[in-house]
Amino acid sequence: AVAEPMASLGGPHSLLVWLLLLQPWLTEASEDGSATPLPPPAPSGGGTRNPLLWNPRGDPGPAALEALPWSVGGLAFLAASEAPGSQGLFLRGSPCHPVLTPACGQEFLKILGGQDSEEGKWPWQVSLRVRGRHVCGASLVTERWVLTAAHCILSRYQYSVMMGDRNLQGILSGLLVPVSRVVIHPQFSTSGTIKNDLALLRLGYPVNYTGLIQPICIPEKTFHVQAGTRCWVTGWGRKQEFGPLVSEVLQEIDQYIMYYEECNGLLQMALRTNKDLVQEGVICGYNSIGKDSCQGDSGGPLVCQYNTTWVQVGIVSWGIGCGRNNTPGVYTETALYAKWLVAVVNEATSLYPVALLSLLLCVVLSLGLLVTL
Repeated sequence: AVAEPMASLGGPHSLLVWLLLLQPWLTEASEDGSATPLPPPAPSGGGTRNPLLWNPRGDPGPAALEALPWSVGGLAFLAASEAPGSQGLFLRGSPCHPVLTPACGQEFLKILGGQDSEEGKWPWQVSLRVRGRHVCGASLVTERWVLTAAHCILSRYQYSVMMGDRNLQGILSGLLVPVSRVVIHPQFSTSGTIKNDLALLRLGYPVNYTGLIQPICIPEKTFHVQAGTRCWVTGWGRKQEFGPLVSEVLQEIDQYIMYYEECNGLLQMALRTNKDLVQEGVICGYNSIGKDSCQGDSGGPLVCQYNTTWVQVGIVSWGIGCGRNNTPGVYTETALYAKWLVAVVNEATSLYPVALLSLLLCVVLSLGLLVTL
């Protein structure tokens, strides 16, 4: 039905004009349309799950076994520029300019063993919910996309997310948004230990950024954070290993980065095994005074500050108990999956007008090296 008026005008410029005019209808069609689906995740295997080894930090259930279609509701992933003398955020390549306002990773105000966070201090923090109940943490990465842990996805449930309020009930300024689509990593596995533990959720509609709702920056693969760097994890999970299931107020704790090789050695000693428990694809965090993420924090962000910009370096995944000595928490290393995230988002660009495609070329910038604090 659309082809006839396009042909009547003729030429590539007229095609672009029609695409711009039809953008609202094309966007609506994409909501119910059939983007080329991604391959379904590989089966997680039939291994026996050791409850000491596999202790995800949320309410785990059978993972969704379908990779649902992706579509792009706006500009995808932003990160800090390495350009000399620049404190702003830039996108790669002309004609993209120093970018959206507000930029990602900006706070507007200044967990186990943690403390209550200030209102608006972590504006990318999201509560993932099933039937109104908090099950996991998550983070806002664009106005239309939320990042979480794959093991948080319970098959065939209807999800929603709450953001914009540190109180779990969202009584002051919380925004509740339905989730329209879910994609988990195709190699997500819980056989023996958790691998590739990440998923993206598409919101039912784009959210407006405010002082209490902001996206976090996602680094690309070349990003590197040094061991010993002080970072932060946030969530509404348990304050104690055997305490109440959730905290009513968002908690924050500091964690010091540990590479997976050293982390693997400590976890092996804790479980008295020679089996490799963590491999490339994860990063670990520890705190010498017993601070840790815990059940209910899964899927939440581990963030580090680069100049004035906050960058998500990890996703809360699993651990042995909570806050035990010499047992660091395990996080999915976000930078190693940047290529997959971008590839998945780009899978559905054909659903959108040509005028939007140039925006999708402006994706992620290298973030440089975080120095040890």
